[in-house]
Amino acid sequence: MLSLLHSLLHLTILEAIFLGFAGFLLFLTVRYILESFQLGDLHKKAVFITGCDSGFGRGLALKCLEHGMPVFAGCLTRQGIESLSVDAKKFIGKSGEKGRENGRLDAFLMDVTSDESVEKVAKRLEEKCQEFGGLHAVVNNAGITGKHIADDFLDMEEYLKVAEINLWGPVRTTQAVKKLLKRAKGRVVQVASICARVGLPGLGPYTAAKYGVSGYCDVIRQELRPFGISVHILEPGFFDTPLINRQKIDAEIQEAWELAPSEVKKEYGVQYFQDSRQATQLFLNTIASSQISLVVDAYFHAITARHPRSRYQVGWDSILLFIPMSYLPTGLQDYIFTIIGLFMPKPASR
Repeated sequence: MLSLLHSLLHLTILEAIFLGFAGFLLFLTVRYILESFQLGDLHKKAVFITGCDSGFGRGLALKCLEHGMPVFAGCLTRQGIESLSVDAKKFIGKSGEKGRENGRLDAFLMDVTSDESVEKVAKRLEEKCQEFGGLHAVVNNAGITGKHIADDFLDMEEYLKVAEINLWGPVRTTQAVKKLLKRAKGRVVQVASICARVGLPGLGPYTAAKYGVSGYCDVIRQELRPFGISVHILEPGFFDTPLINRQKIDAEIQEAWELAPSEVKKEYGVQYFQDSRQATQLFLNTIASSQISLVVDAYFHAITARHPRSRYQVGWDSILLFIPMSYLPTGLQDYIFTIIGLFMPKPASR
């Protein structure tokens, strides 16, 4: 041991870099091999997914059905239920391929902000998950972004609205089905965001809620481990889903401006408002990825892998930009935002 330590101390800089690079490649190789093993008997692994009307939740529900899993899909609207049911038909009622079982879909109305709605769903799952020995996974996918505008234009109502869905919704849902997860030694899968790592200007309510839900998952990961339950967080970057519908976001910015107090409008000026609308659209058009399958695949891996990750970074903006930035000292992050701010809209009073 001492001889090894002595040898390491006498490495040249190039040798140290090579050794570190080789060690990193070895880590990636071993991780890749371990993560390639999938659970068996997926047709017995019941999955409960919230926010299945569209986007990631809908895509995940269909992927789970394709692999023969029983899927309980919470939708906010009847239109969402009907649309999902139509798309699910190709995976249900047909002979399974390659020996796979057929998937089973149970889609229902659910509002994650309502105690009554969530309790009603929990009772439904209690009855229907008996044959599966409990619930294998809950996927807290439902969420909204809230208004994309500076904090000066927002009120507490906006913060509470976003937190009710993005923070208290997952807490409420997880607590309601926790006993079913304990029976199956299941998994909690939670979508957070790169905004749970880096606070982006103009996304105050969303960022606060995502930091909160990420913290909640870090706590219950430790608390539920003795019961055989694992907790997994997704940290995707920006993806082109209905969550960031351009027209909706622009209308919300317009609404925030119209409702702002006169002194705030005077302080910022009409030009700031117009420039902010354009900057938001440019940012989303530049950075938002259309490859939503990347997030769906990460969800699916967290549910079905024998050795899932505790955290998944999804999207090149997450992996190459926001996650590395989150490890920088706060002062350096502030300096970077200061440089970026030179090219951003300025309040009229500044």
